[in-house]
Amino acid sequence: ISYGSADPIFNNRLEFPSFYRMAPNELSEIDAIMSLIRHFGWKWVGLIVSNDDIGHRANKRLQEAMSKDGVCLAFLIILKDWTQCNRAYVMEIRKTFYRSSAKVIILFLSSQSVSYISVLFNDDTIPHKIWIATSSLSLISELKYLPVLVTFNGTLVISLQQGEIPGFKQFFYSLNPYTYQRDTLFPYIWGLLFDCTFSETDTSRKNCTGNETFDDTVLSFYETFNYRIAYGVYTAVYTMAHTLHELYGTMTRSPKSAESLHMYFKQWQ
Repeated sequence: ISYGSADPIFNNRLEFPSFYRMAPNELSEIDAIMSLIRHFGWKWVGLIVSNDDIGHRANKRLQEAMSKDGVCLAFLIILKDWTQCNRAYVMEIRKTFYRSSAKVIILFLSSQSVSYISVLFNDDTIPHKIWIATSSLSLISELKYLPVLVTFNGTLVISLQQGEIPGFKQFFYSLNPYTYQRDTLFPYIWGLLFDCTFSETDTSRKNCTGNETFDDTVLSFYETFNYRIAYGVYTAVYTMAHTLHELYGTMTRSPKSAESLHMYFKQWQ
């Protein structure tokens, strides 16, 4: 059971008969994007995709769907990896943004490529466009790069299902660095939330005391209680737990039925 996999290859029930997921696959997000385009009647659209399997699949399927609906592609940008983004490449992309008359731009990026988008914008010349993005753009708030946050404010984002996790908010408010002293990642996350650092060599931010307190402003900025990915994890774990409990109950109630179950399960399952 996957809490976040969106690869459509897992739709094949012959190859993956025992695979289930808590998040919609990429095809669903493409359908949602095309529904928005049809609803507003947009006919001149730009497209930015990541240079990976996710981006290439999206490029192919979106262009096919746009062609059927009479939507024209204003430009296509396949966003390279950050290590390949030299100044000339970035300047060429910026020219494409600013010169294009398209007012609508689709962003279909893998979660690994979202952070690269920050290199495309200047502080003083941000293109005023209507952005349509997939669920991966929810990571943009972690960049803390103001031009990007301003640019994508008001973006139409295809979001994952949201739900509440009982007791998690109370657990979150009880956290502090002293509770998790052996967790090397925790001080980093704490520093992100409160814009401070535990490092003695980092002079760009104030020192963390460990006594900082959460407030709704800090938490809402990072969507801490906007349970989407976390809710998918929670649902996946509980689905598996309930399934195992049901199987165990079947074995207890009817040993003969339990024996017949072995016929349908492989050793790796």
